[in-house]
Amino acid sequence: MRNFVIMLFVMVSTVTLAATVKNVKDTGSLEMAVAEAVEGTTIIMEDGVYNDVKLIVRTNGSSKENIVIKAKNPGKVFFIGDVRVELRGDYNVLTGVYFKDGARDTKIWKSHGPGLVAVYADHCEVSECMFYDFDNANSAYITTSLDENGRVPQYCYIHHCAFIEKTTLDQVINFNNTPKKILDGEPGKPMYHRVSYCYFSNPPKKGNAGGGIRIGYWRKDYGRCLIDHNLFERQDSEPEIVTSKSMENVFYANTILNCQGTLNFRHGDHQVALNNIFLGTDNKHDYGAMYVWGSDHIIGNNYVSLSRTLKSRGNAGIYFNCGSKASEHALAFNIAMVSNTFENVNGAVFHFAPLYERRKEVYGEKLELPYNINFVNNFISSRKVGAKIWAEVNGNSSKQIWKDNVYYGYDNKVLSSNDGWTKGVVPIGIDKSTLKSILPYTSIEGINLDFVEILSKPLDLKPLKGTDVGPAWCEKFPGNYFDTGVFKRQTASK
Repeated sequence: MRNFVIMLFVMVSTVTLAATVKNVKDTGSLEMAVAEAVEGTTIIMEDGVYNDVKLIVRTNGSSKENIVIKAKNPGKVFFIGDVRVELRGDYNVLTGVYFKDGARDTKIWKSHGPGLVAVYADHCEVSECMFYDFDNANSAYITTSLDENGRVPQYCYIHHCAFIEKTTLDQVINFNNTPKKILDGEPGKPMYHRVSYCYFSNPPKKGNAGGGIRIGYWRKDYGRCLIDHNLFERQDSEPEIVTSKSMENVFYANTILNCQGTLNFRHGDHQVALNNIFLGTDNKHDYGAMYVWGSDHIIGNNYVSLSRTLKSRGNAGIYFNCGSKASEHALAFNIAMVSNTFENVNGAVFHFAPLYERRKEVYGEKLELPYNINFVNNFISSRKVGAKIWAEVNGNSSKQIWKDNVYYGYDNKVLSSNDGWTKGVVPIGIDKSTLKSILPYTSIEGINLDFVEILSKPLDLKPLKGTDVGPAWCEKFPGNYFDTGVFKRQTASK
């Protein structure tokens, strides 16, 4: 039904012909088969409803012989009721399951704890699964969690799944390499996880309640995760569509469509956003692109078009945080902004002092404004009267570096004293040698992407559609929030 191009990644798993095949038809036979599984076992679930499943896999597979638990006909196996899935063995694979009509104990399940599907081992994979408005328990849908001995899972892969109309606390996906936010000590171990070709659409919740994905807890920890080719459509759980709270994560070729929040480089330096598309296509809500804390990031080849922007953040496309270096609200500085395109962004394209008064109350005289953001070969156009390229405090746009940027439709007076801008209708362009001199680094360990190669080519502006992502068996996503922007829980059968 769908053709997918999967980027090479260090942890891509290959499922080979299994040594043992077991067919199961109900919860009891499934749990027994899992308990008896050995390296190379494939468990095939017949169509039907599996109630109150406790699927705990404790056996390791291997790179050549995974332990695979899959639906015979993907999408026709339903996990309902008091469900718990734990992948505790290396090379465990779960695929083709529809999670709905849950009934977990709300007194037991807690935010920041294990998820509905909790991964505790390395090289595990979850694919072709649907998670739809599961239940009222506060937990993530998928977590990578430290086990009782403090082991950090690595190289896990979540792909072609859909996460729709979650209304409970906690993120949809949590990647953890520490048990909680730990300010001092050794950095959290790199995780090397990947999320690709997934679909996220979830309605607003009250407060800081958990968005689409959280990667880590604190800025000293390593993430090294790749989030690529996902569609976030009205992913509105909270103002942070994705909150990246660790170093060296890469966001590549995602589409963020009509989302009431921002992709956040929240904690952690050395993060990368390439070839992402941020769109606001209606006037139902205010929408956002990115909010950036920290330093030494690369933001390049992204496309932003937002006819309405976030009033609560100051109406802009990208927000660069004012704060204090390496703090809870870390100052944004020393960032490469290369070859991005901004069209018809409401308000300012860049905001160099978002939430200034609030930050001033916290930091007082220690408050710093963003500086040394290197803007090269960006293209900005607008048909709106009074459109602004930046919003600033104390003239701090002059603290940035501007070179070979192109604008169209803006007041020439704004840029008359800035030789880093010229008027035109297309970007100037940039070559590989210039890119190498601008970028603070050209790759991230464990992620097979060459940033120079990507940035040397123009963005192919093809936003992802629902038919490009999610389970291949799903012809139409359930629910209505992604379409209407107004959440109304379905009362009929899901």
